[in-house]
Amino acid sequence: MKYNKIVLIIPPSPWLISDRDIPMMGVLYLSSYIKSKGFDVSVCDLSGLEEKDWYIPVGDIYGVTGVSPQFVYMKRIIEKLKEREPDKPVIVGGVHATCLPNHVLENTMADACVVGEGEAILARIMDGWEPIINNSVYQGSPMYLDLAPMPDRGAIDYFSYLTPRTFGYMANVRREGSIITGRGCPFACRFCASKTLYGGTTRFHSPARVAAEMAVMRDSYGVEMVNFLDDTFILSKGRVASICRLLEPMGMKWFCLTRVSDPDTGLFLKMKDAGCLSLAIGFESGSNRILEKMNKKATIEQAKTFIKDVSKTGLMINGQLIVGFPGETDEDVELTAKFIRETPEVDTFGLHVFQAFPGCDVWNNPDKYGAVIDRNTDFSDYHTIGRHDGRYHKDDVIDGRYRYLKSVIGDRSRELRK
Repeated sequence: MKYNKIVLIIPPSPWLISDRDIPMMGVLYLSSYIKSKGFDVSVCDLSGLEEKDWYIPVGDIYGVTGVSPQFVYMKRIIEKLKEREPDKPVIVGGVHATCLPNHVLENTMADACVVGEGEAILARIMDGWEPIINNSVYQGSPMYLDLAPMPDRGAIDYFSYLTPRTFGYMANVRREGSIITGRGCPFACRFCASKTLYGGTTRFHSPARVAAEMAVMRDSYGVEMVNFLDDTFILSKGRVASICRLLEPMGMKWFCLTRVSDPDTGLFLKMKDAGCLSLAIGFESGSNRILEKMNKKATIEQAKTFIKDVSKTGLMINGQLIVGFPGETDEDVELTAKFIRETPEVDTFGLHVFQAFPGCDVWNNPDKYGAVIDRNTDFSDYHTIGRHDGRYHKDDVIDGRYRYLKSVIGDRSRELRK
């Protein structure tokens, strides 16, 4: 059966500092790709809305996406669709469906799941080449990224996402956008599900495509500062240098994530000349023992060398830390506090509570870490930045450790700097 119109639905994310900070880019990629195949697409963005204010357009077929903390909202959206139009198919994709497709099918009224990258398989479903079989799981396939159209930013109220919020402290700009220039990560940190999502492979847009998309954001939306969302932006130094050569004459500001291994001051200076303001670094912990348990492939000594090298260039540093990884002790927390105190060059810190998200190694192999995981959860408290009934974590010990490290970070807290 061929479907002419699909409605792609973005659930709310009320646990975030602001769920109008960054749009769900995967849906915007899907929208542009499906439109390029001649189908009608409507994106229904429910970010920031209470259920009483939800309005979902009518389509021939529906697609719902989401990460694990959004599962309760995904489930309710599907219920409302099935109450309204029980015979129309609902397909679920995205991170949670990729990591736990059977959980979705067993605990919602969805008809099918898409695992992995959904552009090509969704187009085949729309065209009738892949019939929808109840409770089926469809395997997506990686695509050559430069063949994918640019994300369909016009499908949502994109301007509502452009007010600088979390990273507004970096520069006095009116509009801050975001871009993804690659998919996947070659590393296998045990708190991260990237390996499950992408199989440990990485693919990139070409430098020319990156510059072209930046120009669209600047010219069509007035974006002045861009958040590069890649898990690790600096993997190929040659590619980054090529991107910098194209971005330098554009006059746009931007920032990105990278790792502490193999710092390159010369490349950092090229990035700064091309408009880079800051590097976000996942330091994660001040304890080498915990870093090893995380399979971080980095040490505190490397982190401190990296900080010194970056600080010489004038680039800002946004450090990311995790509290509550399985096996963490008071001594490990004190080592993290010591690391914070000994690195005044770090401009801001973001502190997160560890959660064993589906797809990460701790979720897959909890016994290896001495972790206890409730697999019957609805994931409603799977937050990393608080909102647990006014507490940072439901466990008193982890809550106390989080509060302690927040006090050590003090006015370098990213939330206070925004």
